[in-house]
Amino acid sequence: MKSSVLFLLVPAIAFAQNADVSDLSLESLLDTPVEVTRDARSARESASVLLVVTREEVLASGARDLLEVLQLVPGFTFHQDVEGVVGVAFRGLWGNEGKVLVMLDGQEINEILYTGPQFGHHVLVSQIERVEIIRGPGSALYGGSAELAVINVITRSGKDLQGAAVSGRYAQGETGFHDWSLGGSVGGKHDARQLEWSLHVAGGQGRRSRRTFDDFSGGSATLGDDALDPFFITAGASWKGLKARLLYDDQTIGATVGFGEALPPGSRLRFRTALADLSYEWKLSDTVTLRPRLNARLQLPWQMLDESSDLFYDKSALRVLAGLGAQWNAASSLTVSGGIEGFVDHAWLNDTRILGAQTAFGDANQVSYGNFAAWVQGQWNTSVVNVTAGGRLEVHSKVGVNVAPRVALTRQFERVNVKLLYGGAFRSPGIENLNLGPGLKAERTHVAEAEVGVELGDVGFVSLNGFYTLLIAPITYGYDAATNEESYRNGGALSTAGAEALLKLRGSRGHLNLSYSLAVPVVAEDVDTYLRPGTTTHLLGMPTHKFTASGKLVMNKHLSVGGSAVFLGDRYAFTSATDLLDGVGRVGWVGEALLLSAWLGVDAIGGTPGLSAQLGVGNLLDANVLFAQPYDGGLAPMPGRGREYFLRLSYALEFLK
Repeated sequence: MKSSVLFLLVPAIAFAQNADVSDLSLESLLDTPVEVTRDARSARESASVLLVVTREEVLASGARDLLEVLQLVPGFTFHQDVEGVVGVAFRGLWGNEGKVLVMLDGQEINEILYTGPQFGHHVLVSQIERVEIIRGPGSALYGGSAELAVINVITRSGKDLQGAAVSGRYAQGETGFHDWSLGGSVGGKHDARQLEWSLHVAGGQGRRSRRTFDDFSGGSATLGDDALDPFFITAGASWKGLKARLLYDDQTIGATVGFGEALPPGSRLRFRTALADLSYEWKLSDTVTLRPRLNARLQLPWQMLDESSDLFYDKSALRVLAGLGAQWNAASSLTVSGGIEGFVDHAWLNDTRILGAQTAFGDANQVSYGNFAAWVQGQWNTSVVNVTAGGRLEVHSKVGVNVAPRVALTRQFERVNVKLLYGGAFRSPGIENLNLGPGLKAERTHVAEAEVGVELGDVGFVSLNGFYTLLIAPITYGYDAATNEESYRNGGALSTAGAEALLKLRGSRGHLNLSYSLAVPVVAEDVDTYLRPGTTTHLLGMPTHKFTASGKLVMNKHLSVGGSAVFLGDRYAFTSATDLLDGVGRVGWVGEALLLSAWLGVDAIGGTPGLSAQLGVGNLLDANVLFAQPYDGGLAPMPGRGREYFLRLSYALEFLK
C-alpha cells in the first residue's frame, strides 16, 4: 500500500508548489455553498461534518458509479444484503434500511417499502456534477430515513452544460465483459428569460462479479451472468421561482445468491421509481421567503415475477407529499427557517397470490400510513461563536411521535474552523418493516461530533473529526431459511465511536485526497445478529480501519494521469460452512483488501475541444474484495469484481450562450 500512496503523493507535492485560484482551487472548493444542509453555507461553515466531492474528483478517481465514489469517502463501506443487493454501512453501523438517505437533485430515491437504497452500477458518474454528503445525522432536516448520513447527488445543471454532452464507458475483465454504459445530457441557462433546464438519459449493462458464489450448503453459482443493468431519465427546469423535476429510475439486479442458497442463473430483481416534484420560491419581502412543495413518488421495488422462485414478489408503493417551508432573515446575524410537511404512504399487492417471499399486509392486500412533520432551525452568528439550534417533530399514524433535536457550535478563525455538534435522529420503520415486525417502534439515535479543519496555505486543507453514535432500540432483521420468512424486531442498544481524517491538496496541476477512518463498537446489548457470536466487541462485516487515496496529475494541456486506492482492514464475517447438511455458516476472518486503479487521460483529442478519453485499469492487483453480510442472515460472502480494463470517452459541446 505504501508504494500505491506514494504513486499519488509524490506528483501532488510537486504540483502543489504552484497553486492558482481556478475552478479547481482550494478556495473555490471550501467556500462553495452546499444544498444538502438547506442553509446555503459552505462545508466549513455548516453545522454538520460535511464533505463535497466535485465532478473533477469523481472522474479523477476512475469510479464508474456512486458506490465507487462513496468508497473513497471517510466512514462508508459496502456489504451484501439479500438477493444480490449491496447496501451501505456508515461508521461501523449497517445503514441499508432507512438509516442512510440517498437523494438525486434533492429527491429521495430510497425505496419506500423497506426504505433502503441499492448500490452497484447505479447513478453513473457521467451525470454527476458533485456529491454533497452529511457525514452524520440528518433526521432534523429530512426525517426518519436520514438517521446516520445523507447523500445528495447533484446532476449537471443547465448552467454547467450550456449545450450537450455524451459519455460512454466499456470495461472488460480477463475472463469476460464487465460493464458498458452510455449517458447523454443537454441543457442551458437563459439569463434574460430567467430560465434554466436540463435533461439526462443514461443506461447500460453490467456485472457485479465474474467469480463464483459458494453457499453454505455446498451449492455454487457463477455470477458472470448476474445483471447490474441501470436506466434512468431525469429532467429539471426552473423559471423565476418555479422549479419542476421529473425522474424515472429502472435498475435490474441479478439475484443468484438468493437468501443464502445459490439459485439458477438468470434470477433477476427489478427496482423502478417514477417521481415528480414541483416547488416555488415566493419572496414575500426582502427578509421573508416561502417555499411550497408538492411531490409524488411511485415505486415497484424488489420485483421478481418468476412464480416458481422463492423470491417471487410483486408490490407497489406510492408516497404523496405536500410541504411548506419558510425562511426569515430576522437580522444580519440571525436567520430562522422552518416548515411543515405531510405525506401519505400507500402500498398494495399487484398480484394477490401469496407466493415466494410475498406476504399480505396482515389480512389485507393494501395498507396506508400517514405522517406529519414540523421542523425549525435558527442560526445566530456572534463574534464569539456561531450557534445553530432546532429540531424536527414527526407524528406517524402507526409508530407515533418522534423528535430529532440538533445543536451546533461552530467558529471559523481565518484558516481554522472548529465544530462541536450534537444531533438526535430516528429511523421510522418502512411499510414492510411494520408488516413483518408487529409492534415495531422507531429506533432513536444520539450522535456527538467534534471537528477541526485547517487550511495549509493556498494548497491544502486538513480536517480531523471524532464521533460517538448510540442507537437505542435498533431495528434488526432476521431470516428463517427453514420457513422462508423474514422478520424485524427492536434490539437493546448499539454504539460505535471513532475518528476520521481528511487531507486535500490542490494546485494548478491537479489534486490529491487522502483519508483515514476508524470505527469501533462500544455498546452492544441485545443485538446478537450484528455481532460475532460469543462477543460484544466485534461487529460482523465491519472493518476497523479504512484508508483511501485518489488524485490527478496534469502532465500537459493534453495528458493527465490519476487513480485511487482503497484499503479495508480485516473484519469478521460468516465465511464457510460448519456442516454442508444444515447450511450453517462459520465465522472467520475476511482478510484485508487493497483496491487500486490507475488511468491515463487525453483531452482535446485530435485538436477537438471537449473530446476526451480515459484509459485505465481497475482493481489492478485483482484482489477478491468480498461483500460480506454485516449481520447473521445466512449468506456467504459475495465476491466482487476482478481486474478490469476500461475505456471512457466523452464529448461536450457548448452551443448555448
